[in-house]
Amino acid sequence: MSGAPTSTDPIATTTVTTTPPADGSVTAKNEPSTALGSALAATPPVGTEPPKPPEGAPEAYADWKLPDGYALDTGVSESGTKLFKELNLTQDQAQKLVDFYSEHAIKSSKETLDAWQATRKEWREGIANDPALGKLTGSNGNFGPDSALVVTVNRALDGLQNPKLVSDFKDAMELTGAGDNPAFVKVLYALASKVTEGTTYARGEPSKTANARPTAGAALYPNLPAA
Repeated sequence: MSGAPTSTDPIATTTVTTTPPADGSVTAKNEPSTALGSALAATPPVGTEPPKPPEGAPEAYADWKLPDGYALDTGVSESGTKLFKELNLTQDQAQKLVDFYSEHAIKSSKETLDAWQATRKEWREGIANDPALGKLTGSNGNFGPDSALVVTVNRALDGLQNPKLVSDFKDAMELTGAGDNPAFVKVLYALASKVTEGTTYARGEPSKTANARPTAGAALYPNLPAA
């Protein structure tokens, strides 16, 4: 028939005629009518990536990374891991919190230790500069074993005849730093001087007092031979 399309071109398109519904609403939708058009319509835009699965807490966290020479307290590690799980943090997110905690914990610990060491250094200088204690140094100018201060205190401690108690006492002085405190050292030396006053004994032997107080019997009968 004249006027009808007679082309056999495979690229030719087919015209789709849609009859509007009787109610007057229009719902026709233009759809690609060629194989190429359909394929292009189904292809996502260039540069887009398929969505990644949601990340979260792993089944078990790997060992935490800490500065050399440091270890995370077992209790802190267990509590932190439990909290990280509840917050559904990934390994990297949890590690950032561990880094934050360790950095500030190490800094705080170092500041405390530095302050304590500075205090003990100040105490030792106070002992050396004390008018009375400063004269009790040994031959090398320090409070060594031959210094009057150390000799006097050791004599008093040996007089207790209790090596275990003496050892614990010395350990306590080292642990607390009391052995560096000028007030503690002055009181200890004063007491040791009173206890050892007039004694002439070698370390480790029972004390013998030069001016021993006589017994009541000796006072009443001074010429009575000793038993």
